[in-house]
Amino acid sequence: MIGNQIGKRYAEAIYDVALQKNEVKSIYEVLNSVMELYKTDVDFRNFITHPLIKENEKKETLKKIFSDSNDGLEILFFILEKGRISQIREIVAEYVKLDYAKNQILDVEATFAASLTEEQKEKLSKNLEKKTGKKIKLVVNVDKSLIGGGIIRIGDEVIDGSIRRQLETLTHK
Repeated sequence: MIGNQIGKRYAEAIYDVALQKNEVKSIYEVLNSVMELYKTDVDFRNFITHPLIKENEKKETLKKIFSDSNDGLEILFFILEKGRISQIREIVAEYVKLDYAKNQILDVEATFAASLTEEQKEKLSKNLEKKTGKKIKLVVNVDKSLIGGGIIRIGDEVIDGSIRRQLETLTHK
């Protein structure tokens, strides 16, 4: 819970800076890259969080890795100086939420019994955009156990139109 609060506070500050510099996407890319490195590379994670390694050495390493993004580097240095690099996941997650809210984008997860064609995905996205009035970022999953139909998650709302659910409803009546 505290990690989310920290992530939100830092993400808001970083997002404000990114907006002012018109670098929202490039700063996201740097933050996301660091997050991926932190999650997947144990050596990087140990190096960047090690208390005996000097901050200047860590900054030099980050400079070598992310030399093409000055604004992104400044923000990484800020996170490093504040000792919040271990909360990079929370910061990135909150940063994305802020960007989606500002640009009216919704994350939608759709799960179906069979895979959809590109035409079906496009049609689903357009219908959801009409329903919600927002842009849709659609992720489609396949779950053979659904038998047929599908489940759509829009934020906290779940629309369950699966045959499995309909059968469960019939058996409980």
